[in-house]
Amino acid sequence: MKVQSSRIATGLVALAMSVGLLAGTAPAASADDPAPAPSAAVITGTAAPAAAPATTTAKASTAKASTAKKAAAKKKKAKTRGDKALAYAKKQLGDKYKYGAAGPNRWDCSGLTMKAWGSAGKKLPHSAKGQSTKGKKVKKSQLRKGDLVFFYSGTSHVGIYAGDGKVIHAPKPGSKVSYIKMKYMPFKTARRPG
Repeated sequence: MKVQSSRIATGLVALAMSVGLLAGTAPAASADDPAPAPSAAVITGTAAPAAAPATTTAKASTAKASTAKKAAAKKKKAKTRGDKALAYAKKQLGDKYKYGAAGPNRWDCSGLTMKAWGSAGKKLPHSAKGQSTKGKKVKKSQLRKGDLVFFYSGTSHVGIYAGDGKVIHAPKPGSKVSYIKMKYMPFKTARRPG
């Protein structure tokens, strides 16, 4: 019975030492040796500072996680107007086309872009030609998400650049708001309203 108790005690001491709870105790040589007596530091309770680094590490980890969350929140808030306009246009995907419409469930091309940019705080006229003079002119190679892209002679059609050579647009009667690759329509010009 004594050997059994001694082995249990030795195991507990070894476990405590491995977790850093018993500072100042010598490691047991083997499981058959009797458990070493704890040091005076352990008996008097002065070993508590040994646990402090784990607490400090936990606080540091919590602080890092909090900082990371704040950075992610700032990143979300740092959306450009173009990002906001594009997000609005994406929500209209699948809505039907109707000439002269500007939502909430039916759109023509300039009505869609007008409302999308309006959601981002930029007022635009309800015509592709009128929108083609607003904001900064942008080269095709410099397009950013949310930019207005105009097509055909007379600047008669507009879409919102969605990245990867695609725009979201409200095409024509009988169709729906959708993505299309820019290469399928003759590029005229592009503008960045905000």
